[in-house]
Amino acid sequence: MKYIIIVGGELHNKGAQAMTYTVVDQVKKNHPNKKVVLFSEIYNDRDKLEEKKLNFDIFYFPARAKMDILGFGYISKFGLKEYLKLLIKGTGVSSDKLEKIKNIIKNADAMIDISGYALSSQRGYFASMNYLYNIMIAKKYSIPMNLLPQSFGPFHYTPKEMRKLKPLIKEYLEYPEVIFAREEDGIENLKTVGIENVRKSFDIVLQGDKEYDVSNIFKIPSNSVSLEVTIEKNSIGIIPNQQIMSHGSSTELFEIYNSIIDFIIKKGKRVYLINHSTLDLEICKKIKASFSNEDNVILIEQELNCIEINSVLKKLDFIIASRYHAIVHSYKLGIPALVFGWAVKYKELLKAVNQEQYLFDVRESIEQKKLTSALDHLIMNYNQETVVIEEKLNNLNKHSVFEDIKVRY
Repeated sequence: MKYIIIVGGELHNKGAQAMTYTVVDQVKKNHPNKKVVLFSEIYNDRDKLEEKKLNFDIFYFPARAKMDILGFGYISKFGLKEYLKLLIKGTGVSSDKLEKIKNIIKNADAMIDISGYALSSQRGYFASMNYLYNIMIAKKYSIPMNLLPQSFGPFHYTPKEMRKLKPLIKEYLEYPEVIFAREEDGIENLKTVGIENVRKSFDIVLQGDKEYDVSNIFKIPSNSVSLEVTIEKNSIGIIPNQQIMSHGSSTELFEIYNSIIDFIIKKGKRVYLINHSTLDLEICKKIKASFSNEDNVILIEQELNCIEINSVLKKLDFIIASRYHAIVHSYKLGIPALVFGWAVKYKELLKAVNQEQYLFDVRESIEQKKLTSALDHLIMNYNQETVVIEEKLNNLNKHSVFEDIKVRY
């Protein structure tokens, strides 16, 4: 059996889950004779429960297991202190699982990294090293390495960290034939550490088929969707993000949500509060508490997988969102979005589909009049914006990144 290994993917939030499901689906469609496996650095009890339903194998793959596979010869790269931790604490993986992982690596025809955002000083030194370990393993075993669209940088490490990391980044990021950066910002950041084999490409999820072949993902396809709520017509979804509360004023943002909902209800629309991550459920509950007696504000407490979220999104007029991959999901279906964001990835995403007028930066004071005007325009013109989004995506997706994945035959 020959394998294609996915690294950097997880199941713990819907963005990571969507990227994982999309890549599993597309790789199985394009390489039906290979077995797809996920090596994940996060593998909790909920993931174990979910794995029972999934039609691909998942292996816990922490940093110390990677160091064990690389071996003593790489001690100068990961450092004596980290190697001593491996000797004292072990790999964190049972011996039988580790043997299975090693066998898969020896029989792998490709490794695909789908980290959304891992190689950056903002994620920290150890996260960056952990990211590089995957490429070290691929190079050691001559496995074709693919870095699918993701964010890179900035690389503002301490001087000591930079002395260690810069040559490693240079050495190992030259191993993949091509690196796909999600933003222009990432391309420029990689140039600062001497990496030139980079191409711009859009988010992985946007490049997958509009509908998943759920048999590629779930053992029993009917288990993929189990909605406990009916989405009515003339409805708008609100998908908050707990992270925006740290980038902007939480008091101001809750006031904005309340004013938005008041405006929407007066326009004769319903509002569905949707959590795209379990971390966001409390925000949804707090918003609903302000409208506890309003039947047209519906809280969806059910934890939805990304396929169920697609089923909800396609029934909405548009969404008001801060979760990046909720917006990506929405655009993939041709559903417009009014966006509260803060990072460059939001700006580049909306620019790509000609939707910049609907982006509001939470780091700045949001002008209520401008926000209401954008919201009103979207309520009146969401069908026209759908046409704009779909036309832009059709142009962007004439060539898919999945056609460029390097696989050994």
